Amino acid sequence: MAKPLEEHSDEELQRGVAEGEFGDKKKVIAQEILRRRQETKNQELKSRYIWGGSIVAALSVALLAFKRVWRK
Repeated sequence: MAKPLEEHSDEELQRGVAEGEFGDKKKVIAQEILRRRQETKNQELKSRYIWGGSIVAALSVALLAFKRVWRK
């Protein structure tokens, strides 16, 4: 028996969708699985690097404030 779509790797799912290996219903399910996996990866990256973005933004605001004070 074939393994469930959830157990396939991303590459297998992408290849199956691109080559038409799946029927219409399985194609839609495979695309949704790929979308959710990508969304999970994006959320992990966002949570990992949010501090870096916050620090850069804070430094930028501080630099602009320092420039205004220095000019006066």
